[in-house]
Amino acid sequence: MWLSAVALIASLTAIDGVVRRIGHFVEQPYDSDFRLNYVAAKIGLTYGWSHIYDLGLEQQVMAKVTPYANGINTMHNYVTPPLLAWIHVPFTFLAVPAGFVAWVIFTTAALIAAWWLVCPGTGLARVTILVIAFALWPMYYAFTIGQTVMLTIACLAACWWFLERERWAAAGTALAVGLFIKPQLILLLPLALLVSGHWRPVVYFAAASAALAVVSVVMLGPHGIATYESSVSYTSTDSRHGILTFAWFGRGVVATSIEVTLGVVAVALAWYRRERMDIVFALGIVGSTASAFYLHEYDVPVFLLPAWILLRRHLSVPQRAWIALGIVCAQLVGIGFIRPILLWEAGWIVLLGCEPWLLVRAPNMSAAGLRLPFGERPVAVSQRPARP
Repeated sequence: MWLSAVALIASLTAIDGVVRRIGHFVEQPYDSDFRLNYVAAKIGLTYGWSHIYDLGLEQQVMAKVTPYANGINTMHNYVTPPLLAWIHVPFTFLAVPAGFVAWVIFTTAALIAAWWLVCPGTGLARVTILVIAFALWPMYYAFTIGQTVMLTIACLAACWWFLERERWAAAGTALAVGLFIKPQLILLLPLALLVSGHWRPVVYFAAASAALAVVSVVMLGPHGIATYESSVSYTSTDSRHGILTFAWFGRGVVATSIEVTLGVVAVALAWYRRERMDIVFALGIVGSTASAFYLHEYDVPVFLLPAWILLRRHLSVPQRAWIALGIVCAQLVGIGFIRPILLWEAGWIVLLGCEPWLLVRAPNMSAAGLRLPFGERPVAVSQRPARP
């Protein structure tokens, strides 16, 4: 009965989101962040990739392909690594509205593929987990404006899938691609893997990242690098880019101290819990977002991936309750309550580090029948070590 109720509520919420997105698109077909990446790709194809960060050229092309005569500002300009513009090249052969529709279909497929690769359970339970993902307000917002967090989730899911099968080169490459799409969401994950002793995928990650960096530098050239630095400086003057960071608790030294502390704690706990790859992976992601100084509401869905991975194992009741609480905190972002998700994020880092201890001392809920990562088998309560 509880599962059916959750499935029904999530389905109604997700359907309402789809209806709202369609209405928004019909009324404002050019109002999306997709147009920024579209313009960057268009500039690269027309004027050369060294010009994708030229603010004046961005405005010129924006005025040609959209109704926005003044569409480039501190909140709306292209500051992502070149890889994202390259990914958008196929969509530039369509008009912006049609390209946006194609992009939404593409990112929806990416999210479903990620769910298919890593999500636990069977039947209605497994489908409900996917429907909950679509029902989250930050996910609704990400789809509404054509954001890219779904690609990050797909890259992380592919990385995990390859790690399970010890395909280190593919895992490292998937992680590198994800880093070059949204660096702030997974920056500490390679470090978490490294300190936990999983160095092989990190070696391939470093090689793939170096290759992408070299190609990017060659394509941009001195002019592109200089304009990139100018564009980042221009964008950083807008405090709204840190809306999902701990700047909410005091900008400057206060926010920086909190972010650095949470990042260090996450990496330290990744080393301490190095025997649990799922915890290491989750800490790498949550530690990255907690220590980021550039984060938006539409980046919150990245927490889905570590939650899905964790749910593949036995989890303590506190851990499951905290994941459920995260759904509530994510929904509160939609009405402007930001602090709850930040406090939840910080608490999750601590709770992840405590999970093996909680699993022994707190009641646990069985995840029997789920496939466990790295070929591990469930450990009976009586067999668990006294001091995890």
